[in-house]
Amino acid sequence: MNKLTLITLAIIGTTALHAELFTEHFKNGVVKSQINYKNDTHTDTEEGVKDGLEKTYYNTGEVAYTVTNIEGKRNGPMDWYDRDGKHLERINFKMGKRDGNNKIFYADGTLRIEVNYINDNKEGVERYYFSTGKLASEVNYVHGKKEGIQKEYNEDGTLNNEVTYKHGYKEGEKRWYDKKGKVIKTLTYKMDRPINLMKKVQAKKPDATVKALKGLDFNPNNRKVD
Repeated sequence: MNKLTLITLAIIGTTALHAELFTEHFKNGVVKSQINYKNDTHTDTEEGVKDGLEKTYYNTGEVAYTVTNIEGKRNGPMDWYDRDGKHLERINFKMGKRDGNNKIFYADGTLRIEVNYINDNKEGVERYYFSTGKLASEVNYVHGKKEGIQKEYNEDGTLNNEVTYKHGYKEGEKRWYDKKGKVIKTLTYKMDRPINLMKKVQAKKPDATVKALKGLDFNPNNRKVD
């Protein structure tokens, strides 16, 4: 047993000494949750400070998710499962905030989505996958906002479309491609809005001056004299 393992066990043991396990049930008697709280903090009127392992169940008895809390904050991996016990998602926390690699899976265990978090913000490349395991899309994040080129693919691996993001907004030309890589459609964006659509909307709006004049009554007979 190495030094790190001994330290981890010591921390768990210390936490256990200062925690109380509370179990809640559904109306049918099935366990709903098992949560450790700091001693004397959980009462009939107060939620309390979660400290230690937390488990939540479906009303049919299967585990829905597990996570560890420290001083009321999630810390470490939070794992979600479906009713068949299949792993759906892993979210990593660091003292209450998402921190680390987040993964979502298909029912068969194939990776569906992956992205890294730092201090509750997406950082780095987020990737989506088809159920076959092939890449469906990818885009980079900086401080929780899309930044750079987003690419979406067909299941055969060919590029379907691409567009550039700046500070979380589509900016510039979005291009769609056929299976041979030829551009078949384009649309230009400004601050996430398609420019052509914006022009059409603006063309339908009446001139502000004309609109204001239409609201005025120029008939001298209708004017009031103070």
